[in-house]
Amino acid sequence: MRVLSSILFASLLLLSCKPSTDAGNTSSEGSANDLKALEDQVMAIHDEVMPKMADITKLTAELRAIKATIKENPDGKMVSPDGLEELMGSLKLAEQGMWDWMKAYSDTKPTIKEDQMKSFYESQLETINKIKQDMLGSIEKAQTWLAAYKAK
Repeated sequence: MRVLSSILFASLLLLSCKPSTDAGNTSSEGSANDLKALEDQVMAIHDEVMPKMADITKLTAELRAIKATIKENPDGKMVSPDGLEELMGSLKLAEQGMWDWMKAYSDTKPTIKEDQMKSFYESQLETINKIKQDMLGSIEKAQTWLAAYKAK
């Protein structure tokens, strides 16, 4: 009986020392949760658009194949179909934007002081959203152009 009482007492003691998960959180815990939520948002957008890099690679290859088939005109110049060069440049910039962001993010994050992390994540959220727009926009334009080109 004495052993049972000791176990019960020890259990109650452990439970009473366990940090609360209710509204009694300190402000530093709340800010840590806010930072984690911001970081999660940034990484969720990254994880959403990262697979689109394969689409960019595929579309770029299709556009290069079209460019490779261009014949010289009577003046001896090779003239790309309207929009081809712009699309290739747009895809390249979108892809490079993602690579540059990932490098800068991984290089910069460890150097940020804790009191500046919220600002860092907020700026990263803006940047990754812009990269997402650039990637999705360039992919959509390339797909539309390719569909029209193939329909000719």
